Amino acid sequence: MRAWLVSGSGIAVAGLVIWAASSDPAALHPGVVPLIAPALPLWPALAVLLGLLPAFVAPAPPTPALPSPVSAKETS
Repeated sequence: MRAWLVSGSGIAVAGLVIWAASSDPAALHPGVVPLIAPALPLWPALAVLLGLLPAFVAPAPPTPALPSPVSAKETS
């Protein structure tokens, strides 16, 4: 389930960013002269933030149990 959530959110982000670039290409390619901070439209930024969703929603994988350490007395 975790892998499907991660891959699905990645596919959704890729699709939304491609759609944003095709609908308003100038918004995602800011100019460099004059040098000013570019304005990023809100909906492409939210599409990229969708990629962070698995970090909060997907459960962490189970940690394997570590074997107990063997002391020197047990080996002799």
